[in-house]
Amino acid sequence: MLKPVILSSKSVLLISFILFFIFSGCVKEESPENVIVGEPYQGGVVAYIFQPGDAGFKEGKTSGIIIAPSEDVFRSQWGCQGASVGGTSSDLGAGRLNTERVLAFHDALPDFYNNPTQCHPANDGTVAARVTIGFNLGGYNDWFMPSLEEMNYLYDNRDLIGGFSTDEYWSSCETNATNACVMSFVTGEQLSMPKSEERRVRVIRFF
Repeated sequence: MLKPVILSSKSVLLISFILFFIFSGCVKEESPENVIVGEPYQGGVVAYIFQPGDAGFKEGKTSGIIIAPSEDVFRSQWGCQGASVGGTSSDLGAGRLNTERVLAFHDALPDFYNNPTQCHPANDGTVAARVTIGFNLGGYNDWFMPSLEEMNYLYDNRDLIGGFSTDEYWSSCETNATNACVMSFVTGEQLSMPKSEERRVRVIRFF
């Protein structure tokens, strides 16, 4: 019968250091300075790297936009057709605030999610912003719907990013009480569609 081996505290400490160096050498540290558009990074795919003059550019630091993988695209209505959220912007850097504003508006309606036809007979209670705020991909939970300007950056790099459909995608921007903004990643055309229509959503985050 084998006797159990009792290790001294020094031996345990030495083994711990050895295992640490072995396994730490196997882990690839993510470095933002080395990221490339189209490559996986921080829960999604690098979609754009901010350049001098961009609203999100940070001197001496690599930063940009990450887009959710194509398999995490979802379909949803934009929200309440017939009521204006107000205050959304098409600018770069506005996507997150837009998304939060749209969600807060629908949360404040009288039981919209269970009684969506109070807005329009075609409303089914789904709100793209609500699904977006609940996203958790790769350990990151700060995803949001892109503004139109942010979508322009995605469109410019669409071939490197990959995974776009011929269907239009919702933006976080509102046009008016009836419509919200969509974009075609085939033509780059930006349109206005009824909020109660179902469209694709591919969320983003900044790094």
